[in-house]
Amino acid sequence: MKNIILVLSLFFAGLINAQSIKIEGLVTFRGEPVPQTFITVETDQVYNATTNEEGYFSVEIPENVTQYTITWEHSQFKAQTKSLKYIADQKLDLQFTEQQDEVLEGIVIDQTNKNIRRFADKTVVDVENLTVLNSGSVFDAVNKLPGVLVTANGQIAHNGKLATIFLDDEPTGMSGDQLTNFLKNLTANTVKRIEIIDRPGAKYSATFNGTIINVITKSAKIEGVSGSFMQQNSVNSKVKNTTSAQIMFKKNKFSWNMNTGYTHHEGNTNSLNEFSYMSNGTQIKARENYWNNQWYQNYYVRNNWQYKLSDLANLTLKYNFNHTYSKPKTYGNMLNAFGDTETAYKQQTLANSNNNMHELQFVYSQKLDTIGTNFTLTSNTEFQNNTNSNQLFVEDQMASTILADNNFVYSQTKADFETPFKAVNGNLSLGAHYTHSVSTNNGSYIWDQTRNYIPYDFKYTNKAAYASVSSNISSLMISAGLRLENLTYQSETAVDSLNLKQDYTNLFPTVTLKYPVISGVYLSAGYSKRMNLPGAQSFNPNVTSQNSLLVSNAGNPNLKPEISHNMNATLTVFDYIYFSYNLSKMPNQNVVFYEITPNGTLESKSHNIENGISQSFNMGLPIPYAMFTKGIKNMINDRNGLNVDELSFTYLNAGYFKTTYDEVIPDRFQKGAFYLFTYSQFYLGNNSRVFITYYNMFKGVMNLYELNKPAQNLSVTFNKKFLDNKLNVNIGVDNVLNTDGFDVNVFGNGLQMRTQTLNERRMFKVGLTFNFGSFKDQNQQMFPQGTPSFKTN
Repeated sequence: MKNIILVLSLFFAGLINAQSIKIEGLVTFRGEPVPQTFITVETDQVYNATTNEEGYFSVEIPENVTQYTITWEHSQFKAQTKSLKYIADQKLDLQFTEQQDEVLEGIVIDQTNKNIRRFADKTVVDVENLTVLNSGSVFDAVNKLPGVLVTANGQIAHNGKLATIFLDDEPTGMSGDQLTNFLKNLTANTVKRIEIIDRPGAKYSATFNGTIINVITKSAKIEGVSGSFMQQNSVNSKVKNTTSAQIMFKKNKFSWNMNTGYTHHEGNTNSLNEFSYMSNGTQIKARENYWNNQWYQNYYVRNNWQYKLSDLANLTLKYNFNHTYSKPKTYGNMLNAFGDTETAYKQQTLANSNNNMHELQFVYSQKLDTIGTNFTLTSNTEFQNNTNSNQLFVEDQMASTILADNNFVYSQTKADFETPFKAVNGNLSLGAHYTHSVSTNNGSYIWDQTRNYIPYDFKYTNKAAYASVSSNISSLMISAGLRLENLTYQSETAVDSLNLKQDYTNLFPTVTLKYPVISGVYLSAGYSKRMNLPGAQSFNPNVTSQNSLLVSNAGNPNLKPEISHNMNATLTVFDYIYFSYNLSKMPNQNVVFYEITPNGTLESKSHNIENGISQSFNMGLPIPYAMFTKGIKNMINDRNGLNVDELSFTYLNAGYFKTTYDEVIPDRFQKGAFYLFTYSQFYLGNNSRVFITYYNMFKGVMNLYELNKPAQNLSVTFNKKFLDNKLNVNIGVDNVLNTDGFDVNVFGNGLQMRTQTLNERRMFKVGLTFNFGSFKDQNQQMFPQGTPSFKTN
């Protein structure tokens, strides 16, 4: 690790040849950072900057300056001014000492909150102050993020690759339907911002392959009690309802944040499977027509207790609980043909799943000085229990029952250190992480097959250390890191041939660059090497569910970690317009498709495929309708004084992605696909607006699903705020065109399969959100939407 740090230090030190010097520091009030503070540095010229969420600012001035005057201003506080001598590598500690009794008149609007901010490694979207994002669920908000798609099997992808969802800087510990249902239950009104980390640095585990979408919830920063209640009801042929609440409390050195919610969901979908294949010299054909009744209930509670030990130290305790109970039913009209013999029958599938997750987290954070040296110790433990049953009835006679009981224990300890690094005129980050998990699975089969259930244990250990350095070389922002990971995983069963133990040790570099081409236009590029290990259930050798007499799902104990080399470049204009290109080379990749078993049935499982290449091109373009009335030039000149909540606009996201594999996959499943996603806001005046969301996935291939026709969806919502924005009302229609679903060809070795799925029919919804209490989040209290964060003359 010392050698790694030395190499990085020498590399950056040799590159630095700056023509300017940097004045940087932190702005605080009573030990709390003050974001969006306006900084003015005066020499023979005037230079400006604005503090970020951590209260940090940086201003570049000519290198011949020896003295300067600095002023820091905010509408909530009385402005402060100091005259200082320039001292190299000094990090200023600027403090507000007195709050304003009232916000003064005569404020000149020079700058407002940026709703989208782009950094070298991530994009930050301000959900709190964007009604178009915070008026629904977190799932709705995530789907509106630039470059985000929902795949044919319901997973969240970004720039053509599957994404990982974080909540408050930590993985959710959920996946699949459980994660989707949780995000639909969590109201976006509780979210402060969402970070799209499309270039994860060395701080993040190399096993997070692809984009990390980090949802940051609100927290109490000023004394008081506040909260919100949200109730949403949706109806088509069935009724669905979600109730959730957030309570925030702060008193002296103690603060508490709680989110809780309950969802009851019942809905219907229709699907049709048609497939044929050869088995033991016999042609097998099937037509399976399903009517699915989806029923689940979800309850969650998330608690965050924080105690301020001193001005420099905080202690945080988190406890999260999530419970999901589902009992879906599927009714099918089936037609099977074995050679010339056809059989028609009716079937019913009854499933039952009960999942409980407990998570306990301890965080100790210590500021070691006032110039940016921080130490954080995090310990996280998670317990999950999941019991499942899957029953298949044919003509009212039980054909099979699969019972499974899974217990999962996950623990992680992290130590992270960050400090200014004079050798490169930047920052140095160091850390060590240890992760261990154990998954035990037991169950039984009740059927006429000779296959017996195999008790199965899966153990995983990851030991890692990292070092990263960030710096500015003149106008070039650069960050580079190196992560060393030792990954060990093993499966243990009663069948010796299925026992497996693998050990991987490797280095994972990351490099990110960002350069201002002209004012407001940035070019960024990056490279990272990543590794992804499938979840424990992907290794499970047992059949987990049987959908029909011919189709079932199972795991694969012979999977390998995925390795990928990722390169990307992005051009951004005023943070809202972007064009990006992403390229990933994967020596091996785990993909899901059907295989024909020796007994003549189909099993869906993950397989390891070599030599994959994934490419994507994505763009985002805002179209404010005022450009047609005011003109483009005036819009650009006035962009800093615009209130996005009172604009009429369309934000257009479009892209193309393509993944190719070796000769195992036919060419027809290696084609690319275009997508188009737009969300529009039409401001009607009097604090009311209409949102229109439209999505279209054109014909092509996504994750080995070949679309036979475009998949599209249109939703319309009317939004109105009352009582000084405390009451937020939404009335809308989802799936207006009744076209939400997929018609795809599915890949499988020796298999011809077509699946048509029509999701829930047109659905009407009504939602109410009420904010109460004297507390407002710090940013909102200091500068309401549409007002500046600082005063000028």
